[in-house]
Amino acid sequence: MDKGKLRKTYQEVISIEEYLRKRQKMKESEQKERIIKAHEKSPTWLLAELYV
Repeated sequence: MDKGKLRKTYQEVISIEEYLRKRQKMKESEQKERIIKAHEKSPTWLLAELYV
């Protein structure tokens, strides 16, 4: 059997708690990214940059 092919299809077995922790971290990082992007596109920030 081809070992390279076996490694590509390998799925890690984790506990439900570990899955939930990883999922929560992903959600938090996505929320932080959305907040940062919202601040960058905000008209208030654009006007503030003009005064600086």
